Amino acid sequence: MKLTSNWKQEIKDYFGISYTDPQDAPGDALWVTRCSKTKLCQLGKSIPKYFYVSVQNLRFYASMESYGQHYGILSDKYGIHFDDEELEFYDIHPSELTAADKQKLGEIIRKKCLERGWTKLIFWNSSPIMSKPYFEILAASKLEIYYTTQLSDIAARLF
Repeated sequence: MKLTSNWKQEIKDYFGISYTDPQDAPGDALWVTRCSKTKLCQLGKSIPKYFYVSVQNLRFYASMESYGQHYGILSDKYGIHFDDEELEFYDIHPSELTAADKQKLGEIIRKKCLERGWTKLIFWNSSPIMSKPYFEILAASKLEIYYTTQLSDIAARLF
């Protein structure tokens, strides 16, 4: 699938994911972003904040924490890595995932989110083009998914 200038409608039609501006996002949804190749903790377990440390991830944490929001990181191994969850280091790139892997990760996300009472997710990523593997995973979760390319002004000022 190649996204065009009509990408907001295309991700809705193809993945069932609705675009939202942050001010219009449902208040009862968990905010998530993608994992990163840049990982700080390579031994033992860690929470996301000390695990995925790309500039995008750091900006996301700053925004979520400034509002006291719980959050999750979409993980190519764990499905979702919650802000308070300590998990072991891994090194998997989304390009290594098969369609079956993405389906399984989506199912894991669904199970873990429902266990914590989350039925809606807001996925933030700076580029819809770079989001395709995560759209596939999120679609497989069968949760209510929203997508945004924006964060708060507070986080933007920090970087």
